Amino acid sequence: MTRSRLVLLAVLALALVGAGAAYFVGRDVPEAVDLERAIAAAPAADAGEDGADGADAPSAADGEVITDASGTWSVDTSVAVFDTATGSGTWVGYRIDEELSGVGAFTAVGRTPEVSGSITIDGSTVTSATVDAVLTGLQSDNGSRDGRIRSVFSGRDARFTLTEPLAFGAIPEAGQSIAVSATGLLRIGDIEQPVVMEIAATVLQGRLVIAGSTLVTLADFDVTVPSAPIVLGVSDVATVELQLYLSRD
Repeated sequence: MTRSRLVLLAVLALALVGAGAAYFVGRDVPEAVDLERAIAAAPAADAGEDGADGADAPSAADGEVITDASGTWSVDTSVAVFDTATGSGTWVGYRIDEELSGVGAFTAVGRTPEVSGSITIDGSTVTSATVDAVLTGLQSDNGSRDGRIRSVFSGRDARFTLTEPLAFGAIPEAGQSIAVSATGLLRIGDIEQPVVMEIAATVLQGRLVIAGSTLVTLADFDVTVPSAPIVLGVSDVATVELQLYLSRD
């Protein structure tokens, strides 16, 4: 290969890295999962079309008052429209630290709205719970990253299963929430590992609202982070987040 052709290839490579860096500079990273934002993202119970155009954020006092939560509650994806950037809707996602050429530290965030599952409550105890997520549905702010993520998780979905009954004490009153640690198993593909999911929950408009997260080591699930020219390094530890609205069956 001639010297001029080598120089041209080097310039093109630098240009591609520079273009990738420019894409990330100044971009907002979606905030971590938070129960208050989950509450604010839910439309008011009587909003209708007018409320969708700017109704005040609902409070935990809106809608049906629940005095006994016993029964089965299923994930309800119809409560709020999914949006990766704002955190609206029902979703399961990841947060992971990257080191990008020309940018430095950056937190990649991806979320999938393809979520299902249910929990069973007896009095003041969650006796069983499962949450399933389709990982090929993960969406971030970068289509190139999403394409690589889909290839990594092709044929490998995720499931969280509660393995110990979870006592929450009492149904939270209007404007209040509860915080609990849920012990369970996280399965990604064929690999299952024990995790503790830190959860905050409340009652809103006759539904349960749950926000939770846990740290996982990707190598424990045989997950290899995909590479790209702009990515200098990626942490092997990721945060798995979930935001759920559940309606009683």
